[in-house]
Amino acid sequence: MTNRYIKIIFIVVPLMGVALFSFNNCARYNQLSDSSSSSDSSSLGSTAPGDDVNSEKLGLPYALLSAEQTLQSMMKVTNVTTASPALMTEYNGRYGSLAAGNDLGMANGPLMLGSTSLAGEVCNSLLVQEKAITDVTLRNFFGGINFATGASSVTDAGFASSVRGMARSFWGRNENTDEFTLLQQYKTDFINGLAATARTQAASTNGLMLATCAAMLSSVEAISY
Repeated sequence: MTNRYIKIIFIVVPLMGVALFSFNNCARYNQLSDSSSSSDSSSLGSTAPGDDVNSEKLGLPYALLSAEQTLQSMMKVTNVTTASPALMTEYNGRYGSLAAGNDLGMANGPLMLGSTSLAGEVCNSLLVQEKAITDVTLRNFFGGINFATGASSVTDAGFASSVRGMARSFWGRNENTDEFTLLQQYKTDFINGLAATARTQAASTNGLMLATCAAMLSSVEAISY
């Protein structure tokens, strides 16, 4: 794993609280391929008669996405249609830390870090894809972001627009006030943590949006259903 993704992991771990207790997965309601939706429900465990286990009604997750489903979901919700060699290398390297099935009991620290690293590579593909679209009105997620300028030039409105687009696609809903406040604070801290010269360099804008995308795409909400 490159230093870029090591940095992303440490940056976004605090951001994983963005959706920790909000569970409307981006890939639920049969948005995954048929092969992804055919998981044996017996792996989810059994309950005693009379127990109220309607997880969807309660707003709780009842299963994790498996490793294969996680990659499929991340690519689908970001509109990344082709897995780059770098993405497949990251996926293969992280496969063992991702869920082997759908049991929530498989959720642990290595899984979350592996998901974040994989999300970082998917988001990198997304950024490359969107920056190649010269007509910003045709971009799905970053129409309000000028990648030719530094992070200090990223406006609150442009950042908010990107967060809204990613939340709707990754989580299937709008971000709530607390989530946006946390992300907005991250943006402020990210810029303040840069040297004055780095704040005006285009690479800092790419880094800001890459880390924000990776945090949202690897949140619990995005890898469970």
